[in-house]
Amino acid sequence: MATEPEWGPVEQTDVRAARTAINAYLNRTDSASEQQLGGAAAGRGGSSALEGDGGAAARGDRRIDDATAERIAREAWDAVQAVTPSPPDPETDAGPAQNRKEPKEVAERRKQAIAVVRGLQQLGYHLDEKLLPGPDMAAG
Repeated sequence: MATEPEWGPVEQTDVRAARTAINAYLNRTDSASEQQLGGAAAGRGGSSALEGDGGAAARGDRRIDDATAERIAREAWDAVQAVTPSPPDPETDAGPAQNRKEPKEVAERRKQAIAVVRGLQQLGYHLDEKLLPGPDMAAG
């Protein structure tokens, strides 16, 4: 008999979104570090190109700290900003701005960013208040 997870389906989805964002970030930074070092790792007998981390990446130990979690959360919010259209110019657009709907892509990115931030919190990372979703959506 399977036991229920410690958290509900929403939290589980948030944690999954956070883990996906963490892995994407680490994969991107790992490959960037390897490219910066060029063939230096191959010249040392194929040891990890990320020796500065004590070889943790080579052992598969991919833990992150709170500062890295904040960078991941910022990237999620930056993705929202990247697809958010600029506000209409009141001089050229006389239509009411209050009745405009948020584009679907913006809504999806915002939902993803909120899930990533909540998941990071559930995993125990402490994030800057500005990155937390709220009624004023300070981060978004």
